[in-house]
Amino acid sequence: MTVLKDILAGLKTAIELNGKVVAVSDGVKALAEEVRDMDRRLVRVETVIEIARPAEGAVLRIADRGRGDDRT
Repeated sequence: MTVLKDILAGLKTAIELNGKVVAVSDGVKALAEEVRDMDRRLVRVETVIEIARPAEGAVLRIADRGRGDDRT
């Protein structure tokens, strides 16, 4: 009888572990979806920054028109 009890206890543990693994798997899937969404958003932000900043090596000069001299 002891062997049968040990087998049943082992099966019970395996079933409980399976349920936990399924729950963790679902959580990982949800997290993966959120990460993909954040990645898409980050790409959009990077694109906006790349478009908004001046070209490499370019110098942004602000003309001082109020002083009378033509430095640009």
